Amino acid sequence: MTLYLKYRPQTTSELDLTEVREMLKNILASEKLPHAWLFSGPRGIGKTSTARILAKFVNCTGSGPAKNKPCGECDMCREITAGTAVDVMEIDAASNRGIDEIRDLREKIRLAPMKAKCKVFIVDEVHMLTAEAANALLKTLEEPPENTFFLLCTTEPDKLPTTVVSRCTRIQFKKPTIKEMTDKLGNVAVAEKIKFDKEGLEAVAKAARGSFRDAIKLFEQIWLSEGEVTEEKAARGLGMHEALGPEKFTAMIRAGKTREGLEFVEKLATHGVNLRRFTESCVEVLREELLNNYNDSSIKKSLVGQIEGLERVYEQLKTTAVPQLPLEIFVIQNGSGSEDEYIQPEVAKQKPLKNRVRDEASAAAGKYSLDDVRTKWTDIMRKVKPKNHSVEALLRSTKPMGFDGRTLKLEVFYKFHLDKLGSDKCRMIVEDAVGEVFGVGPVRLALQLGEKIKPQKEEISGEDVGEDIIRAAEAIFKVEAI
Repeated sequence: MTLYLKYRPQTTSELDLTEVREMLKNILASEKLPHAWLFSGPRGIGKTSTARILAKFVNCTGSGPAKNKPCGECDMCREITAGTAVDVMEIDAASNRGIDEIRDLREKIRLAPMKAKCKVFIVDEVHMLTAEAANALLKTLEEPPENTFFLLCTTEPDKLPTTVVSRCTRIQFKKPTIKEMTDKLGNVAVAEKIKFDKEGLEAVAKAARGSFRDAIKLFEQIWLSEGEVTEEKAARGLGMHEALGPEKFTAMIRAGKTREGLEFVEKLATHGVNLRRFTESCVEVLREELLNNYNDSSIKKSLVGQIEGLERVYEQLKTTAVPQLPLEIFVIQNGSGSEDEYIQPEVAKQKPLKNRVRDEASAAAGKYSLDDVRTKWTDIMRKVKPKNHSVEALLRSTKPMGFDGRTLKLEVFYKFHLDKLGSDKCRMIVEDAVGEVFGVGPVRLALQLGEKIKPQKEEISGEDVGEDIIRAAEAIFKVEAI
């Protein structure tokens, strides 16, 4: 059994959020309990665990005063913990969201409990119900059978009809503090006799971004791979987690690094990262940046646009045929035509934000020079031509200005040519061709708008530049120049 399941709260006193624990104790101390509850808050902080504890509370057969319930030892408590209690039903609304499923649920509600004192229905992600299903559920909440409890859990309460919310006793699960998370991790570490230090636990807690579940999973991964969870071991163990973290991705987007962003998304998919949860984390990062920079109009505008774009991605990820496609489209839509000081989005020129991550320099940087690219220029265009002859024609009217094995700098003499070569499609063709010729990657294309070409010869590939411009126009427009 994984540590998260092993140390899942089983009684009221074991709940990790102090505010929720105290609130629930006060409600349970009353003589009459609400029949409908709504637990709302971020994922991984104990909503479903709390629902199961409440199911035990109303069905516990152990002896002792109510404040000691659930006992965790009686047959009903054990069955609910094991998930085998026939009168406690857990429903995932994300996959059972239609009217037919709710009608089936209403039929089951009418039946008397088979073994327990009360029937309990736990509906997870209840906001995913269709409008028809939510209305059907509302009728049941308005006229509940005796000894029946409904425990609704959601990460997005705002998507629920207000009529459903109004019928429930609501408990808001707030994002845990670092102290609450480190206390939980410390208890697990002591129980498992795992060596740790405070700094190590804090590093794990911060990386989990407010999820007890993720914190314990990260803690276990570091323990299994490193043998202990100290500051040094945690930093090393979190390396991959941070390398695929939302801070790094949002920094790439802010810098307009389309190619790196696409490679990043591919890594997310390869490593099996939950893309909806990742997108959710990215929105949290950008929200924090927005709150820190709301007075800067240029940064604010960019951040708002990116947040709105990621919100659309979050919805699209539910139904997309290709899992990573919505994120890839977002990267392309928010990318710039190039990726260094030659052409940068205006917002990227602002001072770096506190969470901005610097890209690691390519191992090939500095290995090559301008002379190398001039020597191989014909080979590069030969690689480009089969992929897109128009791009090859455009390259003939550019001038190489620098190359270090990582960045190819080209001078372009017409704004129209700069815009075309700076588009994602054309730029990637050139970058791929250069990478193939020199056996390096990834290569970035940086474009600089120079002065318009005067009517004279410039030897780049041995042809007249003026004629090349005409040929480029012919290739682009597919008409013969007059």
